Amino acid sequence: MKTLLLRFVALCLACGLAVPCLPGLLAADEAGWGEEGRIYAVQKKPYRLKHELHASVGVLPMDAFYKGVTFGGGYTYHFSHHFAWEVFQIQSSQNVDTGLKKALQDQFSVEASSFREVDLLASSNAVFVPLYGKVAWLNRNVVRMEWFLTAGGGVAQYTEFEREGASDYSEKKKYDISMNYGMGMRVFLSKSLSVRLDLRDYMNFVDGVDHAAFFGLGMAWNFRLPRFADLEEGSEE
Repeated sequence: MKTLLLRFVALCLACGLAVPCLPGLLAADEAGWGEEGRIYAVQKKPYRLKHELHASVGVLPMDAFYKGVTFGGGYTYHFSHHFAWEVFQIQSSQNVDTGLKKALQDQFSVEASSFREVDLLASSNAVFVPLYGKVAWLNRNVVRMEWFLTAGGGVAQYTEFEREGASDYSEKKKYDISMNYGMGMRVFLSKSLSVRLDLRDYMNFVDGVDHAAFFGLGMAWNFRLPRFADLEEGSEE
């Protein structure tokens, strides 16, 4: 108790000594004291995105019965540095069996009664870009990056497998409403080219909610139509 009391008294004394100094410090700042020592680190983006086409490869790694290898792409219209509309993104999945069904059958004499595999994911999304920065690579080159958030909806096509008989499965193609959210990172290679990393969670509403995590890596090409190029050329910094 004595130690706590001494700490409290010391804190009060420190605050009492600091508070009278605040008006003087504020007045000195308003008068321009320390102007030469200020460093302004915030800069505007040098690259203005407008129309973006991207292509990517990725994986759907979460399902125990299969792993999906995806190929796809999309188009994004950028309203400003911070807001964009991913008009469409389509990912087609080539699925690889993990061998779990056979292992269950051989080792435990158990067979899956039903399961599903994602074949296609199509969505349209809102994009928000809250962060932009740059780092020095080996203290020689400046690498510019941005981080973005996405959210939207679309449709999912999948194949549903139902067991018929001892080891036979029937296949049915189905479509369902899909929602997704995620985040990503872009590394600028030039004014027109960049590398994108996308991480998304697709929620397919079939018999409840079926989650499909997506990890994608791709290239993006930024271009502007002639009428936009003339208007924006003077705004590049």
